[in-house]
Amino acid sequence: MSDLSLPSLERVRRVEPRLADAVQQDVDRLLRASEAMAWAQRALPALLAASTERAVLQVVVDRAREETGVPLVWAVAWKGRPLADGASVRALVGTPGDVEPGDLFDPRQVSKTVVGRVIEEGRPAWTDDATADARFEAAQSVAAYGLRSVGCVPLGRSGVLYLLDPEQPGRFSPTHRARLSALGRVAAAFLDRERTEAPTGSEPLPGVVGASRSMKELADTARAFARVPWPALVLGESGTGKEAVARALHQLSPRASEPFRALNCGAITESLAESTLFGHERGAFTGADRVRVGLLEEVGEGTLFLDEVGELPAGVQTKLLRVLQEGVYSRVGDSRERTFRGRVVAATWRELVDGEAGFRADLYHRLASCVLRVPSLRERRSDVPALATHLLERSAAELGLDKVVLAPDALHLLAGNTWHGNVRELQNTLRGALARAVGAGTTTVEVEHVAAQLRASRGELAPPEPVTDTLRVAIDEALARSHPGLAPVTVQEMAEAEAEARSGFPPELDPAGVTDLGAATDRYQQLVIEAALERNDGNRSAAARELGVTRQWLHRLIKRWEDA
Repeated sequence: MSDLSLPSLERVRRVEPRLADAVQQDVDRLLRASEAMAWAQRALPALLAASTERAVLQVVVDRAREETGVPLVWAVAWKGRPLADGASVRALVGTPGDVEPGDLFDPRQVSKTVVGRVIEEGRPAWTDDATADARFEAAQSVAAYGLRSVGCVPLGRSGVLYLLDPEQPGRFSPTHRARLSALGRVAAAFLDRERTEAPTGSEPLPGVVGASRSMKELADTARAFARVPWPALVLGESGTGKEAVARALHQLSPRASEPFRALNCGAITESLAESTLFGHERGAFTGADRVRVGLLEEVGEGTLFLDEVGELPAGVQTKLLRVLQEGVYSRVGDSRERTFRGRVVAATWRELVDGEAGFRADLYHRLASCVLRVPSLRERRSDVPALATHLLERSAAELGLDKVVLAPDALHLLAGNTWHGNVRELQNTLRGALARAVGAGTTTVEVEHVAAQLRASRGELAPPEPVTDTLRVAIDEALARSHPGLAPVTVQEMAEAEAEARSGFPPELDPAGVTDLGAATDRYQQLVIEAALERNDGNRSAAARELGVTRQWLHRLIKRWEDA
């Protein structure tokens, strides 16, 4: 550590050199401890990924060996208190060598070892030469192996990290000691968690249905990320349930008792987004007739969820980056800085680092500290039966129905569907099918109810009636009544109408008659986009999300058609 060159300390040194030296040592110790904790926290990703207690110990051993280069390193965890009757070694990871780990960690003998002293006192023990250190005279391992450099660090309540060099004294510098002590404190949380909590890796996330392999992986990742304070980014197609995953992160985190607030960034203008997030003072802009508290302030130490974060305007992105970098922000129209102590969880359905996305790369990398990907429903079709049953029961409860049944054939049809709209499309299909069933006087959703709803959602017609002679006569009679003097429809005309109905194509898009592929393609795009806009009440951003394209691309197409 470098000397602290403060003028006040130098003045003290001239009068009270011992006091100045003591202050200097305290400052150096604090700086060393701060640096050591920063070093230890770099092991967090590996510790979070460690699925077993042995894996946690292996991370600790690897980091300790890399830092010190000492030849013999072990980490051990006991079942029960190591100094109590009935204790046993539960996990042991270390370096093979001449020293027998059983002699060092045998619960029957541990009280007579260096390890026993560390467990009893709950603090690290270090020595540059154990053979000449009076503290270790009674340790049998020192006498048996002639140990020189020895370090022993507690790992929580029932574990230790043990390092030794039988030959070279003075192996552990002050930096080594500070760093490994900090690593022991960080790793202790993971070992203590293994002892005090039941295994939860296979449990589904709260509010999220699914037991497929991809959903189990998502649940494991979310449970690991829920414990840390860093921003998180949830990736996934529209309708996959990204907000449900964000809420699960919040519920599983230490912030669960704090507020959860959500904002759909694609549904508000730039000025409204800035005011909604950061708040504003009275008179900050035209119409600001009162003070508004922003979501950052409402959240406090809770979780702020930014859905469709890729739609945030550039100016708001800059302010959000400052929040993530420095933890401070200001209300619109106010210069006073406020502190944000909550967590930001963002979600997006599109690629943010694309050069045309208009999203700041530095903001993306801040948000992407913890990335979770929500699989599409197509990637986890084995979840469709359980998910469909859950969604149908929820829809039935909204209608006040006690019990509804999903027929097996209907379930098979649902499981075999592609579901480009993911969980949201499945939910809407089940709602429509349930409404059809209830309208027919039954609480059993049959395959025909589901099939009819799927056709309707895709804009498809029901299979046309076959054109029989009886139907031709009925049509001719109806036309004669409504249009006197109109010539009857010929058989050829009826056949052409039937063929068009069966093809499902407008005349200009019938493959049998298309002669200009470019014009037909352009017309088809126009029809698809018009339908998407109609489904979304003219909201272009929502239509773009549904179609899986960027809003800018959709705007360019619509403008080209309007200018034509």
